[in-house]
Amino acid sequence: MRIVLSLIGILFLLGGGTARADELFDVSARMVQIESRAGIQSRMIIYRPDHPIATVILFPDGNGRFDITHVFNDPYLGRSADVPLEIIEHLLRNGTMVVLMDAPADHRSMLGVNGWHGPTIFRISRDHARDVGAIVDYLKRQDPLPIYLTGIRMGGFSAATAAIHLQHEVAGLVLVGGITQCPEEKTLLQLCPEGLMGMPLHEITVPTLILSGGNTFPEPMLANALSHSPSIRFQTFPEFAAFESRVGRDAGTSAIPGVSNAQVGREMAHFIRWNEITNPALIYKNLPEEMASIEVYLVGCYY
Repeated sequence: MRIVLSLIGILFLLGGGTARADELFDVSARMVQIESRAGIQSRMIIYRPDHPIATVILFPDGNGRFDITHVFNDPYLGRSADVPLEIIEHLLRNGTMVVLMDAPADHRSMLGVNGWHGPTIFRISRDHARDVGAIVDYLKRQDPLPIYLTGIRMGGFSAATAAIHLQHEVAGLVLVGGITQCPEEKTLLQLCPEGLMGMPLHEITVPTLILSGGNTFPEPMLANALSHSPSIRFQTFPEFAAFESRVGRDAGTSAIPGVSNAQVGREMAHFIRWNEITNPALIYKNLPEEMASIEVYLVGCYY
């Protein structure tokens, strides 16, 4: 049996884009599998820094499939090409736990290039929102931290879909280089011709950060669509080529063309810090009556 498992592990490691998850960053990584719907299993990789202040569920570009698995208890990403390493690294450095969620068991096969499945787009399905909701519940039971949904390009559909359905179960939403028009993708054009603008964004009720290269998002239209978001922050980047890449990536694999993923990661970390300061959660071990009033007053200022 051990020989068979070893052969399976070797064949798995020979797959394109395979990466050992716990060697990508200098923090602990673990694979978790939960039942997100009746009879449906969902897997995730959790990167947890010491003393995290928040959690980000990150939906990278692509079809949402990572083929997460483990070999002899070591977690692996079978498809790592879409994983934005620099963004994750900056979030971890700023005390944010990062979760990569794999496509659930019933959507791991026959996925199109952009994540549609059968007659609908997988990323905007109610089932997808249920899966994300189950993972949010699991994460809150493990760490009572605010949870932010972050979507990069195609991942923006997943993040927005979850934000629409989960409402105040999450703390905020980040859209990076999202898609507001689909003129070149014929299948996507038929199913969701207006991209994110074709979704009921008015149902989003959490603070939202929008990062754009300057011509991706029509800011006035998005502001009107996000009419129930308590705060909307836009950050538009001018084109520049000063990349800060530790893995030699080029503009073709950046979240926003012409902008370094390191800069995108910094903006995301700043948004989370800003939101947690302006909406501080009082976390303490002692009973309130045992704490001096000045301690209670300053608890939201320790950032």
